[in-house]
Amino acid sequence: MPTPLSLTASLPVAPGTLFAKLGDREFVTGRLLASGGDHPEVVTVDPGPDSVKIVTRQRVPEDMLPSMIRSFLPSAPVIERTEQWRADGDGYLADLDVSVSGAPAGMTGTMELRPDGSGSTYTVTAQATVSVPLFGSKVEQMIVEQVQGILRREEEFFRSAV
Repeated sequence: MPTPLSLTASLPVAPGTLFAKLGDREFVTGRLLASGGDHPEVVTVDPGPDSVKIVTRQRVPEDMLPSMIRSFLPSAPVIERTEQWRADGDGYLADLDVSVSGAPAGMTGTMELRPDGSGSTYTVTAQATVSVPLFGSKVEQMIVEQVQGILRREEEFFRSAV
């Protein structure tokens, strides 16, 4: 059964301002560096008039993984994250897809930026899935915890960089 992830944060910047920054490769690189992980790579930042596609990769350090998970993986896993942002009413919505190389694991969901007074509300809703009998739910929980940590560090980056 998939493990849910839910995160909501208030940001002191209007959705349109933050959305415009998401189309800036330098901003996306800063966000990725702030999120942690090894060997961060911005693969794609492809902005359009009312959309932007972002693809990033980063390795999860092996020492951050529980030993039972390390034993299943041939090397440190690489997380590839794809966000497909688009205008949605008075805010912005992204489809989120996270895959983990070398592992039957991933995450799908949505990210939203909505107006909230003079700022915005940033919401991420997703589900982690791991197709490993017996240990799948434990691995899903670890993925959710890791992604929550990444998203919290990104939230702090948003606050300081915009």
